[in-house]
Amino acid sequence: MKIRAGLLLATLVAVISSSSAGAASADVPVVARFLGACDIAFLVPSTLHDVSGSVRCQPFTVRIARDASGKEVIPVVEVEVPVSAMDTRNRSRDGQMREMFRSDRFPRIRGAAHDVDVERLRKEIGKGREGKAPLDLILRVRDVERKIRAIASNLKESADRVTFDLEFPVSLGEFDLKAPSVLGIIRVGDKVTVKANFTLTVSRTP
Repeated sequence: MKIRAGLLLATLVAVISSSSAGAASADVPVVARFLGACDIAFLVPSTLHDVSGSVRCQPFTVRIARDASGKEVIPVVEVEVPVSAMDTRNRSRDGQMREMFRSDRFPRIRGAAHDVDVERLRKEIGKGREGKAPLDLILRVRDVERKIRAIASNLKESADRVTFDLEFPVSLGEFDLKAPSVLGIIRVGDKVTVKANFTLTVSRTP
């Protein structure tokens, strides 16, 4: 049951983009470890037609630990997305997108969640008829960091594997990003919809 609980919560907090999540504090014993992956789809509105794209996160790690009171927590989980891998199936458009993100200086977009209460999230996701739960994330784009609210859903769990979806909006303006335009006529909208599918697998190594 403890492993199952850890799996369920780990799915809820692993967010979009990816590197190692970092080790828990030395005084917080780790009770479970998971290896994570995610595939992200994004939809960008424009005055001509919406533009869709995709990218795969880099592999990341989720650790479930026990705090001083004995409660299971996730001290930190971080996910990174390489800007160079973001693909809208149009080379010119992808080049403009990378310029907007200034990928030469800021090659990755980072998402993180901190001090996640495992038990609280398990109870909250079980309340709704559609199995949805809100989750606060810290998103860093270029050198700007903002807190955003994501919604987790479609949770599926087995003995050693968990999958779930995470969806959230991103405002380009809030991250000081200037949307590109084509010939001054076709303009990209401010609100981007991000949908990610996460997979977490129990790690058998310490």
